[in-house]
Amino acid sequence: MKKLYALIAFLGFSIFAFAEGDGGGHGDPYSSEFLAVFLVLSAAVIGRFIARKLNQSEVLGELIIGILIGALGYQLGNEVIVTIRHTNEINAVLSHLSDESISWDDNIKAQLMSLDLPEKVETKLNDLMTSGHFQNTFLNANYTMLFSSLGVTLLLFMVGLEVSIEEMINMGGSSIVVAVLGVVFPFALGYLGMHFFVPEGADDNIAIFVGATLAATSIGITARVFKDAHKIHLKEAKLVLGAAVIDDILGLILLAIVSGVVSSGSLEVSQLAIIIGKSLGFLVGVFFLEKYFLRRNIRTFSKVAGGNTLLLYPFALLMFLAWAADFIGLATIVGAFAAGLILKDDMFEGIKKEGQNLETILSPLEAVFAPVFFVLMGFQVDITTFAEWHVLSVGLGLTVVAAAGKILAGVFVKKGYNKLVIGIGLLPRGEVGLIFASIGKGLGVLDADLFSMIIIVVIATTLITPPLLNWALKKVDDTEESQQISQA
Repeated sequence: MKKLYALIAFLGFSIFAFAEGDGGGHGDPYSSEFLAVFLVLSAAVIGRFIARKLNQSEVLGELIIGILIGALGYQLGNEVIVTIRHTNEINAVLSHLSDESISWDDNIKAQLMSLDLPEKVETKLNDLMTSGHFQNTFLNANYTMLFSSLGVTLLLFMVGLEVSIEEMINMGGSSIVVAVLGVVFPFALGYLGMHFFVPEGADDNIAIFVGATLAATSIGITARVFKDAHKIHLKEAKLVLGAAVIDDILGLILLAIVSGVVSSGSLEVSQLAIIIGKSLGFLVGVFFLEKYFLRRNIRTFSKVAGGNTLLLYPFALLMFLAWAADFIGLATIVGAFAAGLILKDDMFEGIKKEGQNLETILSPLEAVFAPVFFVLMGFQVDITTFAEWHVLSVGLGLTVVAAAGKILAGVFVKKGYNKLVIGIGLLPRGEVGLIFASIGKGLGVLDADLFSMIIIVVIATTLITPPLLNWALKKVDDTEESQQISQA
């Protein structure tokens, strides 16, 4: 424990050093960024360690440590953390600086007043944007967010890499039914719940996006519980994991549709058809790319690139498809997931060395960058909103709605399966919920209060799933034991 305390103390020193801004070194414009990355990765390591000690998901540890450090840095006036938390407001101000007849400071003040922000936030942003080094601060914040963006794209790429289309087809209709209902029910309940919990402050765009966020499922947390309980062989476990994978695909399509609707500002049938067409067209195009181009192209690439083809080619494809998805109006993570979905180890036969595979080569990259995403999600949470009754009450209300939607989906599974195990297994939102929330915040749909409400749902569903699932699995064991006794 002494080593942990020393690391925390060192991390605390780094926070204070980082809060002081520019140093007096050799003038490397990226030196502050090096310290920021050190701070974020160190925080992630500590958060994961504490989470493991408490038998919780490592993702939850990274998120909570990010919330705590973000709150401390924000109160200390760390300009990069302030910029990250208020990126939308700053971009709104910068995009409307049109009056050249007045000074920069007066222009900033006028635009901030037009946003109708809380007085403390307005003052903080005014001080930040009128400081002499705002440009460097803004660039440093964007560099940090670039690492975060790399983290989430790599994360979705690795998820896609683990998905087998053939296995999903072999699972039959049960996984598909559970997955579809596991998206439809939470989406509908989330949409209705927002109008019920916030009757005056939730327009359709907000309600739609919250519903889409609640439709997500984190496969990693549930898989970990099944594995730790030595129940991964159960038919319920296989059904849940299969449904969660399909859930991810449906969720990404839903995210693409919802993001397009929110960006357009209206829910017109023609606009909806265009967005759905884009989503399906992109996925179909990606599969044609895999069938008619990739294998031949990989051989050519390996001859030109020489070594490290197993690293360079997948990463380059990931970057290209992430850009392509964004170019046609979809989320970059849709392209990242698609890249992982179409790449398979057998494409690199004769190129890779014995014992090498895509996952082992690329997982270290994800291990470095993905924690940056989760810690930075924590940075963007205004912890003071948790003390506000309407945020806490709506967050807990949405948690109940989120849980009800998934458990209700489990009710419709065919006979022979434990419906409670399946429903509970789909509960955690984890990293997928955070990804949806981050996109909603980036689009300006989720303000600080709504973002905090979603974080409450993510934390609560992640915390309650392991004990509830273990309890449900114990009931399965007790039932099987009783049946064996009665048969004897």
